[in-house]
Amino acid sequence: MPDLPECPLLPDPLEHPLLLDPPEHPLLADPLEHPLLPDSPEHPQLPDPPECPLLPNPSKCQLLPDPPERPLDSDCCGGGCIPCVMDIYREELALWEADCQRLLAGTIYDGEVLKQQELMLHPSKYTHFPVQDIKPEAVDCVRIRCGLARHQTLGLSLGQHIIVRSQVSGSPVTRQYTPISPLDAKGYFELLIKIYPGGRMSQRVAAWKVGHELEARGPAGQLAYVRNKFRRVLMLCAGTGVAPMCQVAQSVLADADDETFLRLVYAGRSYHHLIAKSEIQEWQRFWNFSCLYILSQEPVIPTYKYKRGEEIYRGHIDKDIILREMAGGDIDKTLVLICGPRSFNKDMVTYLTDMGVSETNIHQY
Repeated sequence: MPDLPECPLLPDPLEHPLLLDPPEHPLLADPLEHPLLPDSPEHPQLPDPPECPLLPNPSKCQLLPDPPERPLDSDCCGGGCIPCVMDIYREELALWEADCQRLLAGTIYDGEVLKQQELMLHPSKYTHFPVQDIKPEAVDCVRIRCGLARHQTLGLSLGQHIIVRSQVSGSPVTRQYTPISPLDAKGYFELLIKIYPGGRMSQRVAAWKVGHELEARGPAGQLAYVRNKFRRVLMLCAGTGVAPMCQVAQSVLADADDETFLRLVYAGRSYHHLIAKSEIQEWQRFWNFSCLYILSQEPVIPTYKYKRGEEIYRGHIDKDIILREMAGGDIDKTLVLICGPRSFNKDMVTYLTDMGVSETNIHQY
C-alpha cells in the first residue's frame, strides 16, 4: 500500500476522528477482548476467538466492518440440520475475517465493480440482487421479487436454498430462505418472508423498499430426490415451511416423466394466514397433486367462501392425521418432507418413526 500522503482514499490520520489509536477507538475493541465467538456450553465445537491482530497501524487501515451477529443457542434445534445455523455462523465469521484481512492489506472495495459483475450465486461471496417488487402476502408475510440478469436463473437445484444477509442497523444478521419461484425461472426469483414482531431479521426486511439490494450467497442444502423412485411424497409443513414444498411441487409437476403423487398437508392458524395459495390452487389442477389445509384457529362458520375442491380441517396435525395420511400406501415407497417450527418437526418425526417409517425416507428442512 502506498505511503499515506500519496493515498487519495485515506485522510490524514491525525485529522480523521475515526482513525485514532486503537485503545481510544470507541468502535473497535481490544483484539484480546473482542468476543468474536463467545463460549457456549451447548456448542463446544465452536472454535475459540482467533488471535488475528485486527487493529494494525491506524494510518494504514480504514474502518473495519462489524462482525456477524452470533445466533442464540436457542436458534439451534439440535436436529442435525444441514447446514446448521451454527455452521452458517462459522462461515460468516470466516468471510468477515477475510474481509478484514483484505482491508488491512490495502485492497479497496469498489461497489461499482460488484454491480457490474454478472449476478450469480457464490457459496462464499455475497451477490447483490435488486429488489424489484414487494407485496403483502396473507396476514404477516411479504412476497419479495428480486431481479436477475436477463435469461439467467438463480442456479439452485432441488432442495437447495440461499443465505440472505442484512447489514442495516448493527451487526450483520443472516437467515436461510427457499425461493418459491420455479428453479428454471429466468430473470427473477421470489421469496416469501414472514414478519415477526421484534424479529432481528424481520424488522430489517420490513424496512426494505423497491430498489434495495438484497445480499445473498449459496446454494445451501440438498435433497436426494430421484424421479419416480418413490410412489408418493408426503409434504408436512407449517407456516412459511411451505416454501421448500413449493420448490418440490413445482419441479415434480413440471416434469412430464415424473408420475410421483404429491400430497401437501399444510398447517396454519387460519385460512387468511396461508401463503402461496395461488400456486397451490394452480397445482390442484394436476392429477397427481392434492392438498389438505389444517387450521388451528379457523372459525367454524367462516365469513368467506373457500375455493372449490379445497380440503379444510380445523385443528392440529396430530398422530391420527398422520396415520390417516399414511394409511393405504406403501410406507417404504413414501418420501416424507418436513418443514416447520422446531416443535412441529420433532412431533412429525416422532409420529412417523412410531409408525415404522425409515429415517432414510424422512427429510427435515
